[in-house]
Amino acid sequence: MAQMDDTGNVQPIRTIDDEAALAWLRAQPGGRTKLSDAELGRRWGWKRQRVGRRVKAWAKDGRITRRGNTITYTNVHVTEGAGPGTQVELVPPSVPSPAPLLVPPAVPPAVPSLVPSRAVNDVRLPIASKVDVQVPGRRHGGGIRFAALIAALALATVSGGFSITGMTAIFVGAWWPVVGMGMALEVGKLSAVAALPTLRRGGLKTALGILVAVLMLLNAVGCFGFLSKAHIGHQVEGETVVSARAADIEARLAVQAEKVADLTKQIADLDAARTIETPSAGNLRTASAISAQAAALAAAARLRAADDERRQAKRTSLADKLTVDAKALADLKIEKAKVDGDKRVAEADLGPVRYLATMIGGDDQDVLRWFILAIAVLLDPAAVLLLLAATRR
Repeated sequence: MAQMDDTGNVQPIRTIDDEAALAWLRAQPGGRTKLSDAELGRRWGWKRQRVGRRVKAWAKDGRITRRGNTITYTNVHVTEGAGPGTQVELVPPSVPSPAPLLVPPAVPPAVPSLVPSRAVNDVRLPIASKVDVQVPGRRHGGGIRFAALIAALALATVSGGFSITGMTAIFVGAWWPVVGMGMALEVGKLSAVAALPTLRRGGLKTALGILVAVLMLLNAVGCFGFLSKAHIGHQVEGETVVSARAADIEARLAVQAEKVADLTKQIADLDAARTIETPSAGNLRTASAISAQAAALAAAARLRAADDERRQAKRTSLADKLTVDAKALADLKIEKAKVDGDKRVAEADLGPVRYLATMIGGDDQDVLRWFILAIAVLLDPAAVLLLLAATRR
């Protein structure tokens, strides 16, 4: 039902819906109107605030354009068999014919029909009409958005896992509470990021943006702690094992070297020992003296033989011990060489970082710290940006 005002314009008796309002815009000459929001509200039976909100929403969706006070309907359908110079009709994709509540257009529009996208490309449209030429039934960019969403969730999972593990390393005394807190903060951050594109500018959107920035900073701190601990833990563990083995081998080498040196000295002392002196003949004047001298020489010969035998046996035993200890000393030296090799292998883990540090003229530890910081800072923002891109309308 409609009624006529004093100016001859049609005003609805009851409130019309969004589609009927769009159909009214479409029915205006050229799909344009310069009426104010208050005047449009009187014609549609709406409040001025509702008109302003709906006009902004339609402009955001590309269904209309607004330049100053001029509102232009931009959605188009092309008639079947369209070619160069074909008439383009401004009709919303799913809007029925104007309701009886509105004044019909001067020239009734033809029933629109869908054509392939090639025909749409052939139609010369006004600049305002070329903004949102779409063929219903086709979705553009769905696969890209899905891939961006999957990548965002994967990065968020990795970043959240690193951050929570790093936080547990910082707050060692409360492992499970920290894990629960980290999971809640991560879910809250992702929910806030997904909600940001749907909110209008205002205090809530600003507060959520600040919250997301703070949570990203905390995430970077946790990721830095996790990656630093992973590197430092491996380095300290390797250095501890290698240092312990090296210290043990050094002590055993010192003891074994002393044993070998002592055995060598004992053998040298045995070789340098003087034999038992035999009595000299002197001036023998009596037969009894000659007989006593002969007996003494015989006893000295027996003692010398026995002493040589004992010394030889002892020397043989010492030589055998020296051989065993010398072999043990050689084995220890070989083991020490292996430990030195393991130490060099452990140091080789920093090889790429050291090459990079040499190229840029910096210290390897400083370069490694900056490298870890770069990963920690970039990991979460990448997930947030991809999630924003996937959820943006």
